[in-house]
Amino acid sequence: MPDSIMSRTNAFLRTHPTVRTIERRLTRPARRHAVPILVGAGRGLRVRFDESALTRAVARAEAPVEDAFLALLKPGDVVYDVGANIGWYTLLAARAVGDAGAVIAFEPTVRNAAILQENAATNKLVNVTVIPAAVSDEDGWATFINQGSLQGRLRKDDSEAQAKRRARQLQRPTSSSVVPVLSLDSWIAASGRRPPNVLKIDVEGAEAGVLRGMSDTLRSAGPTLIIELHATQTEVADVLDSVGYEHAPIDYDGPTREGPWWAHILARPAKVSESERPGAQASAR
Repeated sequence: MPDSIMSRTNAFLRTHPTVRTIERRLTRPARRHAVPILVGAGRGLRVRFDESALTRAVARAEAPVEDAFLALLKPGDVVYDVGANIGWYTLLAARAVGDAGAVIAFEPTVRNAAILQENAATNKLVNVTVIPAAVSDEDGWATFINQGSLQGRLRKDDSEAQAKRRARQLQRPTSSSVVPVLSLDSWIAASGRRPPNVLKIDVEGAEAGVLRGMSDTLRSAGPTLIIELHATQTEVADVLDSVGYEHAPIDYDGPTREGPWWAHILARPAKVSESERPGAQASAR
């Protein structure tokens, strides 16, 4: 299946809940077990998808994003996968960084976290650590809105615009649970783990909170980020600008603030010219 058809199919299923429900029921037997990945970056893996995109087994769902993500990785790197779901990007990263590297996957949904752990074990990837918690700009506990495996999110507004969007979304019936929540700055300090070289974020609208909760890490370690936006273009751009990061969409031609709600962006510390470096003017005198 060509990548363009795969992308359109996934977009259609995501915006038509009834059709998605029928598709899930018809493919339920295959979703209960690990299936072989036949194409693309995940070829050779065996993955239990549960409610995630089963079509990844035979076609690439986000080819530009996967390619950009894997191009950043090298053996020995540390990767954080925030909002890891069943671990598709975690598995890709774990193979790329090898035994000398590490992948830390943060996933608040207990079912998804368990399947992620199972997928890592099935593929004998011993460099994966699963943290069953949500990530934001605070530590403690928070309400998590359950809207299926792919759309669960924190009940937390990071901006006025986001509050308005979520007020509309909450008109639909939902259930909720209470989950542990952490900020990456405090988690890294408490755990003693290495900060990431590369970090992927997919948190259904809570992206700005994740970034604010790791502002010290962004300034000190300067990891490269791949972020899936969920109509949070302005909020994310504001935070990235405040910590000196440059950013641009991967799958859209234009600036972050003008990108579509579904865009993925690549962000990294802005390049500093020699004249702008601290002490440069003093040394030139």
